[in-house]
Amino acid sequence: MQTLEELYWHLLKQGADGKPLAVGGDADPKLIGCLIHPEDKPLIWRVKPCLCPPDSPRDCQTACEWDAVALGDEGVVIDDEKCVGCQACVDACKLDALKTSKEIIPVVQELREYDGPVYALVAPAISGQFGKDVTMGKLRTALKCLGFTGMLEVAVFADILTLKEALEFDKNIRDETQFQLTSCCCPMWIAMIKKLYHQLLPNVPGSVSPMIAGGRTVKRLHPTAKTVFIGPCLAKKAEKKESDLVGAIDYVLTYQELSDLFSVSNIDLASLPEDKVPHASEAGIGYAYAGGVSEAVSRMVGQLNPHRSVTIQTRRADGVPECKAMINDILAGNHGGNFFEGMGCKGGCVGGPRAIISKEEGKKQVQAYGKEALYKTPAENPYVIELLKELGFSTVEEFLENSRLYDRDMDT
Repeated sequence: MQTLEELYWHLLKQGADGKPLAVGGDADPKLIGCLIHPEDKPLIWRVKPCLCPPDSPRDCQTACEWDAVALGDEGVVIDDEKCVGCQACVDACKLDALKTSKEIIPVVQELREYDGPVYALVAPAISGQFGKDVTMGKLRTALKCLGFTGMLEVAVFADILTLKEALEFDKNIRDETQFQLTSCCCPMWIAMIKKLYHQLLPNVPGSVSPMIAGGRTVKRLHPTAKTVFIGPCLAKKAEKKESDLVGAIDYVLTYQELSDLFSVSNIDLASLPEDKVPHASEAGIGYAYAGGVSEAVSRMVGQLNPHRSVTIQTRRADGVPECKAMINDILAGNHGGNFFEGMGCKGGCVGGPRAIISKEEGKKQVQAYGKEALYKTPAENPYVIELLKELGFSTVEEFLENSRLYDRDMDT
């Protein structure tokens, strides 16, 4: 019987070649279903029997910070309602019985069969992931070769959300006792607050992530479009399923999944021509690494109101233990700041579990790309205003006052 990995490569190659998906009669229907219809399955798949001793703690259960791993009659069961996609259980399983969700095969089918536009939305951490010589312009060309209608950098929506959070900070933080929790871009951080520290939700601006903002914008401008987010994070696959966010993003791919598709499609990325359409500021691009969000918002607050009596004081944490420690400090009254950034992965998104290169190299590549940006901050970026005008708003302030497009309901 074919393993999940064997089935995966077999079906992916068929899809990339434009052939009907077909497998041998000895293939496990459950595994086929996971690959062809991942939307019906949890984020974590158990592909082998659990052979851990029943009377001892399971490594996967111990590793889970969210109480999402339970024991069923046939082994461990993942509670998709509790799972945030951190994949700690997968990493802890010594028997390799747990695998993460893959959505690349249905995406390939959409690219071949869907008669409407399909847009790729790439996370800011993508710089350097496919090689130092593979520029953003070459990636755009490559994605169009695969069948995507176009590629958008999610960093431009980080620009808009930087303005949003800076304006909200300037409006709401009026004395030394008030503070704001941020990093809407990290679903693990937001999940931690919602699930474990619900009392702090009033301090979280109700902003969607740049991924969701991008998806909603594309669908507002192109109602029949399919949206595919591409990043280093499994947790984004959980985020798109949240009840108040459903519909913005149709599929979430990891960089590894995209790399696999490039491989079976025999695309030589480095040799492709440039299709360079830079839209984001250096600040928006910096969302990819720890500290980038707080740096962007801090700079923006200073530009909006340089004479504030209560200045912005940032504090950040990356990695789940450090984020918990920072929140516990806040609850104990040891603030040490009034603007708090949390990232679930060490190093931020460049340290995501499905990044291809190291977090150190990833940060270096992102910073190099950021230095090439034509604009340093969102306030200097004319594409932000151009995009908002397409949505029917003449200024950022008008958009934020009259549009709920980038708001979310944190209580759902």
